[in-house]
Amino acid sequence: MRKYCKAYKLSELRQFAGWTENPQEDGSVLNDDDICFIWDDFTVQAKSPFPEQGTLFNNVTPEWRAFCTDQLHFAIPDDLQYAYENDTDGSAQTVNAS
Repeated sequence: MRKYCKAYKLSELRQFAGWTENPQEDGSVLNDDDICFIWDDFTVQAKSPFPEQGTLFNNVTPEWRAFCTDQLHFAIPDDLQYAYENDTDGSAQTVNAS
């Protein structure tokens, strides 16, 4: 279960050379100022941090992970690592930050 996400402007994510976007379920077109959320599994959702929303990007490669950590400085905060280390039944609550 995904527990942590962080908000970014779509323009920042589009800087990744391998960026592709899945179409929005409602047919809307996203612009560079739209807010997207990178999850702890490195997938991306647009507009909403709720898991039931469609996935915008799910081509998680080592290059994408490196871009997220090196360029975007995406990381699970140290104070939330405890939730990951001690979540043996997958029941931890979703947390997001921007």
